[in-house]
Amino acid sequence: MATPRGPRGQYTAGRARRTQILEAALLRFGQDGYRKTSLARIARDAEITDAGLLHHFRDKQQLLLAVVEYWHERMDVRWERVSDSVRDAFRCHLEDTAETLAMPGMVELAVVLTAESVAPDHPAHAHFTEWQEKGVRELADRLRAGGRNGELRPDLDHEGIARECAAMDVGLRQQWLAGGRSFDLIAVMRGHLDRLMRAISADGQGL
Repeated sequence: MATPRGPRGQYTAGRARRTQILEAALLRFGQDGYRKTSLARIARDAEITDAGLLHHFRDKQQLLLAVVEYWHERMDVRWERVSDSVRDAFRCHLEDTAETLAMPGMVELAVVLTAESVAPDHPAHAHFTEWQEKGVRELADRLRAGGRNGELRPDLDHEGIARECAAMDVGLRQQWLAGGRSFDLIAVMRGHLDRLMRAISADGQGL
């Protein structure tokens, strides 16, 4: 099949190359961290020239923000399939985490950037702060809905539970990496969510 020519073909090729760069940067940032990664290294990983990379991203800060946005968009698409059930949401989270573990660099990216972006001068600080708060808000809203529809007990601290889940998720991933992946991360996460579900569900059942 012939390669498309003209403006439309150039746009399609440009989008494909941009995605290629984002995938390479995602893995490299995940392995080495933002501060230790050079644009030249990402260009080599993406198999393009330095000038080719700079054609799409003017500097490393712009590339990082694009990578974070790209990664979060992928995560949002996954959650579109989840029902309103809190149980289903917890199960989906475990499935997504298991998929992430099979993708080199993804857990590293999450842990490294989450830690690095705590610094106010980090280029992704504002984005990560809003992303984390968005996750807490959405889970708290789902918990409130679970209370209204009878899935959960009515007397819950929804925001407190949501923040506990967010902290547990980040902390376990950090421990898993720091410990050389020496324990079954999914099993530990499942145990926590199962105990939580038994404590907050109206029927007293776990996952």
